[in-house]
Amino acid sequence: MADNKPILIALGIALIALVGASVYYFSSPQVEPVVEATQISIPEPESVAVLPEPEPEAEPEPAPLLVDQTDPLPEAPLAVMEEPEPAEPDFVLPLLNGSDALIRDGLISLSRHEGINRWVSVSQLIRKFVGFTNAVANGEVVKEPLQVLGPIGSFKALKLNNDRYLMDRESFERYSMFVEIFVSLDSQRVAELYVLILPLLEQAYTELGNDDGSFNAVLFKAVGRLLETPVVEGDIGLVRPVVMYHYTDPTLEALSPAQKQLVRMGPANTRRLQSKMSDIAGQLRKILD
Repeated sequence: MADNKPILIALGIALIALVGASVYYFSSPQVEPVVEATQISIPEPESVAVLPEPEPEAEPEPAPLLVDQTDPLPEAPLAVMEEPEPAEPDFVLPLLNGSDALIRDGLISLSRHEGINRWVSVSQLIRKFVGFTNAVANGEVVKEPLQVLGPIGSFKALKLNNDRYLMDRESFERYSMFVEIFVSLDSQRVAELYVLILPLLEQAYTELGNDDGSFNAVLFKAVGRLLETPVVEGDIGLVRPVVMYHYTDPTLEALSPAQKQLVRMGPANTRRLQSKMSDIAGQLRKILD
């Protein structure tokens, strides 16, 4: 499945400081002339000569203002604040009605078993998975979603007398391909894919008329029921009052339809399926917790 990670772009923002220049004015202080008085002996003249008053000194011209003649510093251009590009979401889910392609690609990437292609050949994968899981959680079995995954051949039983039978162990082999594909799945990546498409699973669950909580609870309830199914090592006795076979062991006959289906797969297949389901559930709890 193609990686759909966003590209993060870092934007640098420059801060510009404006530089101003000041002009200073300097002036020279004025010093008053000091005149010392002296005693002069003047003979008695016939007339007193009047000394002319000295002409006043011209006031000094003011010092010119000192102006910086150097070229002013060029004004730095203001930084332009660019609008950051909106971050791309981690993943964009398709609509529920158009989700089959995503699920097919996702499931095929989880296993190297060629038989996985048979699993994803049906349509409305999410709705059928949700419907099947919801039925198992309620102890039932919805066969329609699993028709393409059904075992090859018919169920076989060994007749003991008029009304007693034994389940033929050759019937167990009909489910071997299904079990091989299931146990080939990468448990951690199955859990990651589940979390990724959880909004679509929740939508399909709501379409069934359920508004009593999260689909996660339904999934774990279904897994719990299947993990509680007993593994029967010995012969499995059957009776056939009409058309359908029934277990002679009342404990097995009291199992839910989903659990009875698991028993019909045989002890080896049951153990392998339960082990894989437990592993996937453990990986999923790590992510959800």
